[in-house]
Amino acid sequence: MAETKKIKCIIDTDPGVDDSAAIALSLYDDLMDIQLITTVSGNLDVDTTTRNLCHLLEKFNRTDIPVAKGASKALKRISPDAREIHQNEGMGNYIPPKTVKKSVIEKDACEAMYELIKKHPHEVCIIALGPQTNVATLFLRHPDAVPLVKHIYSEGCAPYGMKSEGKWTYYISFNASSDPEALKTVMESGVPVTMVPSRMGRELANFTEEEVYKIRDINDTGRFIYEMYSGYWEHDYPDRRVATNDTCAVLSMRFPKFFKTKKAQFFVNTTDMPGRTDVKFTKKGNVNFVVKVNRKKLHEFYFTAVRKLERFKFYK
Repeated sequence: MAETKKIKCIIDTDPGVDDSAAIALSLYDDLMDIQLITTVSGNLDVDTTTRNLCHLLEKFNRTDIPVAKGASKALKRISPDAREIHQNEGMGNYIPPKTVKKSVIEKDACEAMYELIKKHPHEVCIIALGPQTNVATLFLRHPDAVPLVKHIYSEGCAPYGMKSEGKWTYYISFNASSDPEALKTVMESGVPVTMVPSRMGRELANFTEEEVYKIRDINDTGRFIYEMYSGYWEHDYPDRRVATNDTCAVLSMRFPKFFKTKKAQFFVNTTDMPGRTDVKFTKKGNVNFVVKVNRKKLHEFYFTAVRKLERFKFYK
């Protein structure tokens, strides 16, 4: 039986509870060849997101993966963080150490991405889990990289609307509104994109409170994820639930059959409502837009992936 070829990928991230959980389940995935992880300011400042990522790699014995520190601010604006959702240290109720041993490489995120993409033209996918500042900077600084990127898988838009403080606030999501100019640059670049709207993780593939407790009871990795999740309950829903936004983005590359997509033209507002995103479904669209997810299969994969991380013992 022929061996399945792994997919070379860059993960661009701002850990973040959902980022951390998605990355943890990716580190030993049979089909993912993680060549580089880059950090960006988003859920928290870039120093904290970088610390969290390095701790995660130490925790799961993957310090061999190079880490490049990225943008500390959006392209053209000052962006809020999401500390109130991810907690002060960014990993929910799990408290990471203040310092880590793993260091970042000398190149910044943009240059590290560029070097890797030039080395493996048409082979590298980018999984963008945070604001797209790093990716946009890459395309603006090195336009020759654009046709060399195989595909971008991204999370972060809300054309259907999202709840905020008990009311529906249409079209705004954190990743999109944190750096709308960057998102617009990436979406109009011509690189093939699969976009996962926030609704998928919050309403169609979320974990119930009962499921979160089941994750906790699997093993030490499950307990670690539970600790993060227990400080990450979604706001403005009548039940206690945890969103799987970034996991959906990763799995849209890993298991595209879990998702139904439609071609759409994707629009990003950078003026009167910065971060508002709209889609118009058309066969000539610039995005593969996710409209449905197989919740059962996604959850089955998630629980299986946690079980496979049985060998990591963090609690005594």
